[in-house]
Amino acid sequence: MRIAALAAIAALAIACAPNHGATYPAAFAAAQRAETAGRYAEAAAKYDAAAKEAVRDRDRDYARYLAGRMMMRSGNVRDAVARLDEVAAGASENAAEAAYQAASARIEGGDADRGWRDMEQVVVRYPSHGIAHAALRRVVAHKDEASKRAGLDWLRGVAKGPLGSSEVGELISYEIATHLAALDDFAGAHDQFLATAERWKYPYGALWDDSLWNAMEMDKKLGRPAHGIPHLEAMLGERETTSLVGSYQRPRMSPALFRMGLIYARDLHDREKARGAFHRLYTDFTTSKLRPDALWFEAALWAEDGDTKTQCARLETLANDFPDSRYVPCAIDKCPSIKRSEKSKAPKTCHPYLLREDRIPN
Repeated sequence: MRIAALAAIAALAIACAPNHGATYPAAFAAAQRAETAGRYAEAAAKYDAAAKEAVRDRDRDYARYLAGRMMMRSGNVRDAVARLDEVAAGASENAAEAAYQAASARIEGGDADRGWRDMEQVVVRYPSHGIAHAALRRVVAHKDEASKRAGLDWLRGVAKGPLGSSEVGELISYEIATHLAALDDFAGAHDQFLATAERWKYPYGALWDDSLWNAMEMDKKLGRPAHGIPHLEAMLGERETTSLVGSYQRPRMSPALFRMGLIYARDLHDREKARGAFHRLYTDFTTSKLRPDALWFEAALWAEDGDTKTQCARLETLANDFPDSRYVPCAIDKCPSIKRSEKSKAPKTCHPYLLREDRIPN
């Protein structure tokens, strides 16, 4: 029965496989071999030949797109751009990348004015394609060469149109905020970062955690660090654990908890809440690289309160759980009762920079 079932699955897979025609697969493979060997002009010709053998539009368009790429790599820029323009004029799934590469070739090849116009059109025509994000960043960087204000004006202009509510809209909103920050409009940047996080919420917003993080940074620049705490808590509030292994968390989440500890300790002088934040990072974020840093900073806060017993307990945990940590020799210096693991690869002596109070771990 098992053999019969496997045979049925194999037959179904064959039946559902796309029909590439009798000669296209071999012609396409020959082109790939030429490309792999670095014979790009030959590969371009062979991809063109494969396109002629294709029975599916998708295969034909892809082979013609690759032919244009190979022309570019062989140094035949003129024909490559013409071919890429042809592909971009169609409706295939390669049209967006073809348009982007043709625009790039013009920018780099002496026809920059048209190239930049075409690059803007990549964003306008293909806002749902990943290449639109790369195109947008390049256009903005080009505008910024004149001035940050020029880049901001362009972003605000496109945000008012259809692009503002498209899939590239989040990046436009986020870039407006970063430009405001670069122009020292910290209040405006703060509000724009929050607006971005609110409109493109977790888990769909790719820049959601970055937006909340930067809103916190703007609060610090505005001299109101306490206002940044709710933004970090909002980020941490969306952390999800799994029933199996690991968790669903964004890269900013454990740094957010660490930064919260620093704000409580240094800006708000609330050592109890600071210790809680650092210890929470150690206990809850079991895969974070900041766990030894959190224990080290928590221990320092216990020491400030004169509780050397708890300080040494935290440092002993650090030395036991992270025997190769750069903090191990420092922990032993502060608490000689701590024993260094025989297999420890930690430094032999404590590096002085680790004792600086103004340090923020990488």
